[in-house]
Amino acid sequence: MACREDATSDCCRPAVVRAYQEMRGKGQPEKFCLEAAITVYRWHHPSPDDLPPEVMAMVTGWVHDGLRH
Repeated sequence: MACREDATSDCCRPAVVRAYQEMRGKGQPEKFCLEAAITVYRWHHPSPDDLPPEVMAMVTGWVHDGLRH
């Protein structure tokens, strides 16, 4: 089910974070886990264009819970 048209909506946040965490829990590389999280986000927010940098930053922030090392 797609979220509202607002690309900053966090209606899909639980699914995005779950995809990331489950892959990390299975020992997958960070890059693949982030790609999976972004794929889930894109499923909820279909768009033919590339994701804007602010959306990429938002998804990264969700999966890292705002903490970056």
